[in-house]
Amino acid sequence: MMVRIGTLFSDVIEQCGGVVEGAVKVISGGPMMGFAQWTLDVPVIKGTSGILVLSQEEYVSSDEYSACIRCGSCLDVCPMGLNPSQLSILSEKGFFEETKDYNLFDCFECGSCAYVCPAKRPMVQFMRLAKSQVKP
Repeated sequence: MMVRIGTLFSDVIEQCGGVVEGAVKVISGGPMMGFAQWTLDVPVIKGTSGILVLSQEEYVSSDEYSACIRCGSCLDVCPMGLNPSQLSILSEKGFFEETKDYNLFDCFECGSCAYVCPAKRPMVQFMRLAKSQVKP
């Protein structure tokens, strides 16, 4: 649906039938690059591409990931030809400067790596963390 800029998320969701029982997370944007919202009292802006409400069954907590098993799935899907597993491991361990050697800033955070990861690693969050700690 198309809504006016400034319309609150809560009003948009209400127009679509409201939040159903069991909803645990609201995401502004899509499932791969979207941002979790802490409140529904945020307005639709020019860049809002969608509002996603996830149930408990659909939601995978970022606390429920395991160590990288080095399967290479993320390497196969990265559109920039990066090594997302190595970047996420370095970021997780706090070796932020070393991520520059693996072209951290070429990552545009599409989320493909996290989507295919069998260990459910929050790779996009690791990339964002590293980018916030390093100067280009």
